[in-house]
Amino acid sequence: MIIYKQVDSMADSVVDSILAARYFRAGETSFEDVCRRVANALGESPQETEEYFEAMMSLSFLPNSPTLMNAGTPLGQLSACFTLPVNDSLPEIFDAIRWGAIIHQSGGGTGYNFSHLRAEGSPVRSTDGVASGPVSFMRVFNSATDVIKQGGRRRGANMGILNVWHPDIMKFINSKAKEGDFSNFNISVMVSDAFMQKVADGKLDEVWVTDNAGVAVTVKEIWDGIVEGVWRNGEPGILFYDTINNKNPTPQLGAIDTTNPCGEQPLLPFESCVLGSINLSKFVADNGIDYARLDRMVQMAIRFLDAVITKNVFPIEQIKEATNRTRKVGLGLMGVHDAMLMLRIPYDSEEGRNFCQDIMKRVNDVAVEESIRLGTEKGTFPAYAGSIWDQQGIVMRNAALTTIAPTGTISLLAGCSSGIEPVFSYAYTRRNTVGKTFVLVHPYFEAELANVLAGMGFTGKAAEDKRQEVIDHVHETGTVQDVDWLPASFKAVFKTALDIGWKDHVLMQAAFQKYVHASISKTINMPVSATKEDVARAVILAWQEGIKGMTLYRTGSREDVVLALEKKEEKKEEPKVEAQPVPQVVQSLGFTRPREMSGRTFLAQSGCCRLYITVNTTVEGKPMEVFIRTVGAGCEANSNALGRSISTGLQNGVPYEKFVKQFAKVHCVSAIRNKNSEGMSCADVVGKCIELAATNQTIATLDNWSITSPAPGEKKTVNPCPECGEPLDFGEGCNMGICKHCGWSGCS
Repeated sequence: MIIYKQVDSMADSVVDSILAARYFRAGETSFEDVCRRVANALGESPQETEEYFEAMMSLSFLPNSPTLMNAGTPLGQLSACFTLPVNDSLPEIFDAIRWGAIIHQSGGGTGYNFSHLRAEGSPVRSTDGVASGPVSFMRVFNSATDVIKQGGRRRGANMGILNVWHPDIMKFINSKAKEGDFSNFNISVMVSDAFMQKVADGKLDEVWVTDNAGVAVTVKEIWDGIVEGVWRNGEPGILFYDTINNKNPTPQLGAIDTTNPCGEQPLLPFESCVLGSINLSKFVADNGIDYARLDRMVQMAIRFLDAVITKNVFPIEQIKEATNRTRKVGLGLMGVHDAMLMLRIPYDSEEGRNFCQDIMKRVNDVAVEESIRLGTEKGTFPAYAGSIWDQQGIVMRNAALTTIAPTGTISLLAGCSSGIEPVFSYAYTRRNTVGKTFVLVHPYFEAELANVLAGMGFTGKAAEDKRQEVIDHVHETGTVQDVDWLPASFKAVFKTALDIGWKDHVLMQAAFQKYVHASISKTINMPVSATKEDVARAVILAWQEGIKGMTLYRTGSREDVVLALEKKEEKKEEPKVEAQPVPQVVQSLGFTRPREMSGRTFLAQSGCCRLYITVNTTVEGKPMEVFIRTVGAGCEANSNALGRSISTGLQNGVPYEKFVKQFAKVHCVSAIRNKNSEGMSCADVVGKCIELAATNQTIATLDNWSITSPAPGEKKTVNPCPECGEPLDFGEGCNMGICKHCGWSGCS
């Protein structure tokens, strides 16, 4: 029987788990504590501090995760995204790797353009050798990211970019053809107007570039490679070089050729940007948007983000200098589709696009007005002379003000739709911390469904039966568009991301881009039936509409990505960011690790923390490897050591039963004191998981304690989140996935 649960109560438990895992600092136990810490760190007066606190507490505005995590702490690193130069010498390449590691450790993501590196096969005078090329060095960057864990709270994420005129462009386009390769990178091709014009004019057979082997590469080969990659698994993304640089606010500082991991922030070398989003659904009034309140929130948000730059503790000196030189901030929106649902405006309509364009213009205009006030009060950004603002005679505090960022985790905290994305599903499954499954129903969908049923004359049990029928259907299929008896007006409003055609996705992004200084993180969703011709048409339309960059995703095209990543990383036998490091292979007592092993992964709750426990077995079902990772509180190092020790013992002939028996005797004071647990120690939990895997038992045999895992033969979750096992959403410009359950993101 499916249990349906009120959104508010279930969402509270989800928020609590996200806060505990990612945002709480020492002594903090509530979201109020987080908001108070951040407001105290940034406010310059009691009045301003209280204003910041109220904005966050009311969930009307939230800054990016590093600000929520680090403001008011010794770390003090508050920026979400950075770009680093990769120049063409070995010392400069490894400088970039070192800087990236420092940034990842502090909670940021990094963007790199590898186009300054010589093509594969180019001569290297200092060694009389030849260059290995950009793609080979990308592997080094990817491996470095694997071993960096961002303070246990955020994983490393990168954007890798290559210009379409680089000789190694085909190697780059095909670098992620095999799922699992470059697992810490989104990749994007930076294309020029000249290239896109040749595509649009059908001049595909012209030679575009020649590689170092003397092989001529045509426009068609490059274009077909891009389209094939996007159709196959959503990569590469596409960035439009000329569109980006035509809107460059500080052209005197040089051209922009790099973005952050989700593409919404084109930045100069060493620049960083602080992001924040206003929850538009909080400003819906009876007759539309309360613009007076929205204006005040925009003004507050610009002051807040400017203060973040001032108070920021930057990870390296070059970033401090570059960021302060332009003082770019990125104010955006979330809860946009929720607001449209409340106002009954269809997302894929001209009315919807006009509504969003007007909103974004208002936000952008008010942001500029506030930056002018700040510029008059505190002075302009140092690179003001020669900027587009200087050319217009406008005194500005910040070179750029607006962007649309992915809001995966903060939109979960705010309880609203992500960024400008349409709702992905109106009924979806979540598990609570003790493994019980609930179906959550979107509140606006549920409320309007009740109104529709009443208007159709359904009352009492008949209305409840019809309600349940619709919710069951949307939960199973993800759509109500095929429910014939529902009114067309209802179905027109309550479309999901997959119900909306790719053209309408592109046009909505274009509507926002007209009044956004930076760029937009959004996914152009396509059905699994979409053709390569559809992909090609979408990219051309995006270029023609003035979009700066785009990510396309064909539903189901990455179904095996997470499993593929896990298998590859086990084979590589090297540490991985968000998964338990694989123990060194032990070849003792006749055991040689095969290339692949089957296993089961358990999410378990001990008395002091949550644990992810993977037990890999031989074909005979004998346990040989155990990987353990803690979530939130708990000691990651101890879990790592325990998993390695068990694996070493198992591979050297120690019967698994000995571990089970001995671990059952381990008691934990924290477990005993925790009234919300079954009092089990972490070791005892691990032992029980080993026993379950070895004896092929189902979870039902241990239903008195908090553990979940697919039973043998049970259908596995497609694209499971590596933290909580729930399905990943490939949206918001991140091709590594975002979990709407626990807040995990492959791009943050």
